Amino acid sequence: MVKYKAALVLTGIALTVAFVLRPEIVSGRQPPVLQSVAVAQATGPAVADVSKMPLVSVTIVQIKPELANEWLEFQKNETIPTLKKGGVTQRNAFVTAIGPSFEYAFLTPAANLAERDRDNPIVKALGQDGARSYAQKSRRFIASQRTSVVRLRTDLTYLPEPNAQLPMVVVSAYSIAVGRAADFENYIKTDLIPAHKQLATGGVAVYQGLFGGDGSEFIVATLAHDFAELDKGPATRLAYGAERAAAIQKKLAGVVAHVERTVVRVVPELTFRTATPSENR
Repeated sequence: MVKYKAALVLTGIALTVAFVLRPEIVSGRQPPVLQSVAVAQATGPAVADVSKMPLVSVTIVQIKPELANEWLEFQKNETIPTLKKGGVTQRNAFVTAIGPSFEYAFLTPAANLAERDRDNPIVKALGQDGARSYAQKSRRFIASQRTSVVRLRTDLTYLPEPNAQLPMVVVSAYSIAVGRAADFENYIKTDLIPAHKQLATGGVAVYQGLFGGDGSEFIVATLAHDFAELDKGPATRLAYGAERAAAIQKKLAGVVAHVERTVVRVVPELTFRTATPSENR
């Protein structure tokens, strides 16, 4: 996932994954992102205000293979405690299972872009000198790193069981031809999501790229239980049959300029979520 198109985005999930895709539920309550998804699914076909949909910060790192085990310990013993101390309440971690090796993606919710004008969580936790020391230690493990910001399209997302913890995500990064975004969104709404609903799958989350990557990109994060589920084939073919699925693919000709697909797994030991003050009440 060094290239943004192979991420997730996200994923994830992106959604995502996607990865935000399946954040841990605290005290039986849905996190705000999943509440947004639930509201969008319940309110029907009303015109959605995309600008108010959740932002997600994505960091994709390629770890030096010879330092992979040491980096995992560094993440658990230093990075996660520091992020929590700096005010980060949620991070979802994924590792690429099919795609570039030693590649990890981290997704964290973002309230807005203005929060980047302030000190980052590492500086908040350690101060400027401590943050420089931390960065020096962290850089030793990293072969490459990229950050981006995506938006979770709650109007294009189908998560039937927000409490579910599915371990795998198929991440499809679509680069859309100029002026054809509406056609792709229509495909998601009228063809893809109905197929997933018919099959009662784990769900699908859709992210739209904003900054740090292809500005014409949509990331579709399809949740799965295991690799055996992938052997069954795409949801549109399973739901509608080969003939109609082929016709749907023809509709995407001229809409999709390029698609890149990877499979990622959730990394539970690098994922965390703490209750917010409102959830503790």
